[in-house]
Amino acid sequence: MRIFFDTNILVDVLLDRKPFVADSEGAILRCEALGAEMFIAWHGLATAYYLLKRGRTETEALAEVDKILAWARVADGTDAHARHARSLGFGDFEDALQAAAAEACSADWIITRNTQDFALSAVSALAPTEFLRRFSAPP
Repeated sequence: MRIFFDTNILVDVLLDRKPFVADSEGAILRCEALGAEMFIAWHGLATAYYLLKRGRTETEALAEVDKILAWARVADGTDAHARHARSLGFGDFEDALQAAAAEACSADWIITRNTQDFALSAVSALAPTEFLRRFSAPP
């Protein structure tokens, strides 16, 4: 199974955003337990780094980036992917970039709190709570 995490899931965990952090972190941990391949967008990693630098040193922020890279792979993001995202007709270009990144890594699902934003995506979106319901932890 290949799972793509929208940046909002990553930020929920990194910034301990309540009440979302429990389900967002739970989805990541469930993927680990299931042996799923996990992906994020390169621009999502950049956003995470930017937010991590607030109130941290460069060394601390980069240590957090390294933790992300320990469990997530970065989906390819080329000129062609950006142009494809632009052609998808999304109301929000950043969401289109996320959808194009999910396609680029052949994800089975996008995990996001904003599933309605991905109605036009070729990769179906699930909320963390729905993902946790559908995919139970292995024994």
